[in-house]
Amino acid sequence: MIRTAWMAALAFLVATTAVGWPSDRGLEGPRPTQTGGAKAPPRTSTAPPHSAGATALSATAPRRTIYLTFDADMTPGMLKRLQAGEVSAWYDPAIVEYLRENHLPAVIFVSGLFAETYPDFVGGLAHDPLFTVAVHGYRHAAFTTSCYGLPALRTDAEKLDDLTRGRDAVARLTGRAPTLFRYPGLCHDAHDDALVRQVGLTVDVPDVVAGDSFSSNAEAIVQQVLRKAKNGATVIFHLGGPNAPATLDALTKVVPALRKKGYAFSVLH
Repeated sequence: MIRTAWMAALAFLVATTAVGWPSDRGLEGPRPTQTGGAKAPPRTSTAPPHSAGATALSATAPRRTIYLTFDADMTPGMLKRLQAGEVSAWYDPAIVEYLRENHLPAVIFVSGLFAETYPDFVGGLAHDPLFTVAVHGYRHAAFTTSCYGLPALRTDAEKLDDLTRGRDAVARLTGRAPTLFRYPGLCHDAHDDALVRQVGLTVDVPDVVAGDSFSSNAEAIVQQVLRKAKNGATVIFHLGGPNAPATLDALTKVVPALRKKGYAFSVLH
């Protein structure tokens, strides 16, 4: 009887142990690829998940911002030459077309005389969301003497009159009040800033002077801009015509070069 009981107990132990083995092997199967319950990364990469996509984005995303601006000048003397047929136009429409084709926002600073001479052109700029039309005085007269040969405004009354007429001409032809102002020739003193504010305008002072005025050397213009460019900089060009004959050529070279350096073109307010 004792032998019979012992044999029964042994049979029960073997049967119970055998039932557990398949379950244990099933749990052990995936363990070599588990680390703390998470799947181990491939040996070829130590980067975190999605890092490849993030790297691709950071490599192509703009890292710096730059602002394009263009001056459209018109003095009484320039207007007389235009009316006499000595000059066909004081701007190059191909510059604006290039900006549009390449989705490049820009501020166009126009003198009041320029706006009145080319009302359809200036009105078209104002209705294009890429562009902001701003004030460049009325007759492109300097606010100081000895400013690149420009006629000078000598009194506060003359300066306020020129500012007001320029502002009102732009507002009338664009249907909206301008907010930005740039000094003709960039010549001014601290007192002049107060006069500009008095007529409700804000002075813009560019960081990078392209040097395209009266220059036929496009490569020199390109190198000037690339050398001076920095994050947040405002670049001043001119809108072409006889006084800036190489601007378009320079622009078509400098824009891709700046983009290659990681610059994005943004709107200046």
